[in-house]
Amino acid sequence: MKKTFLKVVVVLLTAVMTMSCSKDGAMGPQGNAGLDGINGTNGMNGINGNANVLGSNSFSTITTNWASSGGGVIWTANLTGASSITQNIVDKGIVSVFRMYTVNGATQWAPLPDTNINQNLSFSYGVGTISFLMQSTNGVAIANPGAITLRYVVISPSNRMANPNTDWNDYNQVKAVLHLQD
Repeated sequence: MKKTFLKVVVVLLTAVMTMSCSKDGAMGPQGNAGLDGINGTNGMNGINGNANVLGSNSFSTITTNWASSGGGVIWTANLTGASSITQNIVDKGIVSVFRMYTVNGATQWAPLPDTNINQNLSFSYGVGTISFLMQSTNGVAIANPGAITLRYVVISPSNRMANPNTDWNDYNQVKAVLHLQD
């Protein structure tokens, strides 16, 4: 009797499951429309829809950008209008700056801070601005730095967390991870 009862239960469950899985009912009503998203900002976004990365085109300083103090031992220049550097980036993100060198006809990018012979080039940043500091490493006055080709990359907190093993001072790693174009 138990076996017959068990067989009947299995047959009934199979029949109920088969009927409940069929698609013969009418479509339900359409749901409400969702809210519009927030408009993006203008800037150089990374490719492949990576809106959490903003990379500048390369740019160059010129002689008139630099101001001397300390008798030519220290030079400063400011880049303003870096609108991709927001308070959120200052608080939780990263800004990496790279200096371009041409070696044997090939372009190479070195992260700042960068020391070359007796000169050290470093930077600091705030909302909308990057400040550059060129200083003598031996206390001897240096000439106006003039033209230096640079590029900065702004990394959001979410992209930073999504790529925890990235060396943000290695231009080739940054370029590969964030899909940047030269």
